[in-house]
Amino acid sequence: MNVVVTGATGFIGSHVVARLNMRGIRPRVIVRPTSSRVNLDGLDVEVIEGDLLEPATLRRALEGCEQLYHAAGFVSPRPSQRARLFRDNVQATICLMDAAREAGVPRIVYLGSTTAIGASDGPRPITEDASYNLGNTEVGYFEAKRAAELAVRERVEDGLPVISVYPGYCLGPGDVYLSSSQIITAFVKKQLFFATCGGMSFVDVRDAAEALVLGMERGRIGERYFAGGYRMTYREFFAQLAHMLGRRPPRWVMPNGLLWILCVVGEPLTDGAIFSRTFYHVFARYHWYDSSKAHQELGWTLRPFEETLRDAVTWLREAGYC
Repeated sequence: MNVVVTGATGFIGSHVVARLNMRGIRPRVIVRPTSSRVNLDGLDVEVIEGDLLEPATLRRALEGCEQLYHAAGFVSPRPSQRARLFRDNVQATICLMDAAREAGVPRIVYLGSTTAIGASDGPRPITEDASYNLGNTEVGYFEAKRAAELAVRERVEDGLPVISVYPGYCLGPGDVYLSSSQIITAFVKKQLFFATCGGMSFVDVRDAAEALVLGMERGRIGERYFAGGYRMTYREFFAQLAHMLGRRPPRWVMPNGLLWILCVVGEPLTDGAIFSRTFYHVFARYHWYDSSKAHQELGWTLRPFEETLRDAVTWLREAGYC
């Protein structure tokens, strides 16, 4: 089977490739010449060098393609990287989807962001058809992923055969860019002395990748599937992490008002590297998602969260991040 994967050098994308290899599939992956390929070590792939914004790259990669996984993207809280956020998340997605239509790709899985759908109103999970409520946050990443989501939905309504999957906050082995594992490394290094008032849906990156592959195998074209994982407050998350490490969890929960001040003041001072509006809207709010549709329609299951934390910490230590 001719399968193409974008974002294969990234955290989730590399695990998608691993799940495909486990099924006996050697996918074709689109990789920028400047991208690190450490996440591809030990994986069986055919590499196509190029860029998603280059039509020649897309034509070469999508020739004869039967299944396309679009897992490429860019995450950053820095206001200075707003242009790249829109280029890599919106423009690249539009170019790829239009090229896939031209190539006649019969089945596409799009790795979407839960923040492109919205956040929960307090500790109540939302479903895939929730009304969007993250507008006017001035968060470049949210705006870019929402724009990409709308571009994909527009093409789905026009007949493009896309199944969309939205994982929760991914943790686990292989996060070479620390795209989400900084929450663990900061605690291990004793740099994090407080919890926040919000909550998150945490998921093992391997289970998230499996959700994408199951979406390809069993998902209904045009449908959206949350793969949220375990819903926890940040206090509950740090309590589990602290218990596993034999440490005390953070005793202080920072009030949202104070966190907002730190984020608004800190963003221009550090270009969002420490505190930012992104940090506030991720950690002060609840991002709880109802994954029952993925469980029921895709047969998606979760490993114990303790296994995810243990494997994530073990990998981070062995890789020298902790």
